[in-house]
Amino acid sequence: MLKNPKYSPKPQVTISLEPILEAFLRFIFKTPADQEAITINLQKDLGKLIHSHVHSNHCFRKGPSVKNPVTIILPVNKTNHHGIQSGFLFVDDWGLQKIENGIEYEYRKWIERRFENGYRKNNKQKAIIEAILRGLNVRNNCANFDAIKQIDYRNLRKEEELRFESLLESDS
Repeated sequence: MLKNPKYSPKPQVTISLEPILEAFLRFIFKTPADQEAITINLQKDLGKLIHSHVHSNHCFRKGPSVKNPVTIILPVNKTNHHGIQSGFLFVDDWGLQKIENGIEYEYRKWIERRFENGYRKNNKQKAIIEAILRGLNVRNNCANFDAIKQIDYRNLRKEEELRFESLLESDS
């Protein structure tokens, strides 16, 4: 969760993200495949979310353990330039949890919109999932396929429950 030990003129922080969420973040910020770090900007809500949970400290501070490290390059502007460039950057445990939750929320909503668009165009579930995996440049394996399928399943179940509730209302 600290600035990369190698010197870099760009302010950066390392966080932990599941691979599918990392792929989604790379897609959102249009990160080239050959670029290791993800450069965020403040024009996107996810960039604002990540940026808002990064802290600067003049003393080295050990952050939470990083299971799936993802390096984020932060934007520098006139408001944050002094804090970002003069201290050690880190994200605390709570901030990391909020970042993960926020990215996962945006990812799930993004997936739901892909299914809505795909079903509207009469695509089958399997074709939609395969297209999503290809678009995110993620390996098409059982875990990734099932994770996306589960999001669609939950969304379809919610729609069925709402439909049932509307059927009950007509009895009144």
